[in-house]
Amino acid sequence: MTQKKVLIFGAGINQITLIKACNELGYQSVVIDPNTKAPGKQYANTFEVAGAQDYEKTKEIALTYQVDGIATSQMENPLRLMARLAEELGFIFNKPDIIETGLNKYLMKKKFIENKIPCARFKLFKNRKTITVESLKDFEYPLIIKPVDAHSSRGVYRVETFKEIIEHIDETFSYSKTGNVLIEEFIEGPEYSIEAVTFKGKTTIVQYTEKIITPFPNVVELGHIQPAADLSETQKKRIDEVVIKAINSIGLDNTVTHTEVKYSKSGPVIIEVGPRMGGDFISSYLVLHSCGVNLDKVTICLSLGLEPDIKPRIEKFSFIQYLKLKPGKKIKRIGNWKKILKMPGVVFAHVQVEEGDIIPKITDSAKRPALVIVEGDSRPQVINLSEKYLNIMKDGFEYF
Repeated sequence: MTQKKVLIFGAGINQITLIKACNELGYQSVVIDPNTKAPGKQYANTFEVAGAQDYEKTKEIALTYQVDGIATSQMENPLRLMARLAEELGFIFNKPDIIETGLNKYLMKKKFIENKIPCARFKLFKNRKTITVESLKDFEYPLIIKPVDAHSSRGVYRVETFKEIIEHIDETFSYSKTGNVLIEEFIEGPEYSIEAVTFKGKTTIVQYTEKIITPFPNVVELGHIQPAADLSETQKKRIDEVVIKAINSIGLDNTVTHTEVKYSKSGPVIIEVGPRMGGDFISSYLVLHSCGVNLDKVTICLSLGLEPDIKPRIEKFSFIQYLKLKPGKKIKRIGNWKKILKMPGVVFAHVQVEEGDIIPKITDSAKRPALVIVEGDSRPQVINLSEKYLNIMKDGFEYF
């Protein structure tokens, strides 16, 4: 029997576990990335250079290697191209209009409203000049401003006054490819992400993730803990119902999804549904080390139309936390942080800045300097381990 091949989009650090999962399942990994030195290249059975939006080159690679499926993990950039390719060549993937809804927060909210799914009240703005005090008279502060079609918290702010909107709105508009911005009510309550798998129309909730963010006005994620320990079974049931309804409203199928939810005083409110695996290594490392479900392998199976294994095998805690450094300092030296990789409870760690860099203020996900992922038997344990290892990492930094 000929070995099946999966075309994997992206070979960055966040894609390595997906490439490995494909290989471990016994399939050929055909991996593409615009970077000739992408870190995942060494794990690929076949590696080809292709631009992120180069449809013809990507199609040529798919046909040359006669791939049987297409897959990516947390990446949003290739999803539109993948949907087009799937429609033309017959791969299992969501249709272009479904992906478009999943990537456009305005279109998504329209679906939520049509299907009576609780979400934040909002207003769409296509021009900075139309944002006036009068145009927001039906809203109460604080509010959230966000680009319609960006990701990684770029251009997202919580604002307390109209003056603060004016201070940030140009940046928010700059991150929108369509030039559209949403201003919406701020939902009070703890925030979670829900990791789920939909196969042939049936959605299964896999894990509940507790989210830790920066102080306002930014809303950048600084940590994620699994499982979210403060949710009752009744609350989980209510979340499940709303999340599944939201996924169905968009039309997503044969997909690992990442849904952001706030639990308000009136119940769960959907913020948005990610039509792909959760970022920040949530769907790869965190889920695997908290409940034993390998969502990378699930994604590969879904791409081939095979029923995935989503049976939980363990009950532990996992935690990713990002390092916070004082912005403005220039890095002279980064110590041997890799020594923590061999320490108890460490799953993964990574430093994302280099010597000579100036530490940026954390205004979006790309500006977080380093991270550590740990596992343990309790929430306090993983928090303590994370703090310990981040301090070791932090002590290795020297500045000019």
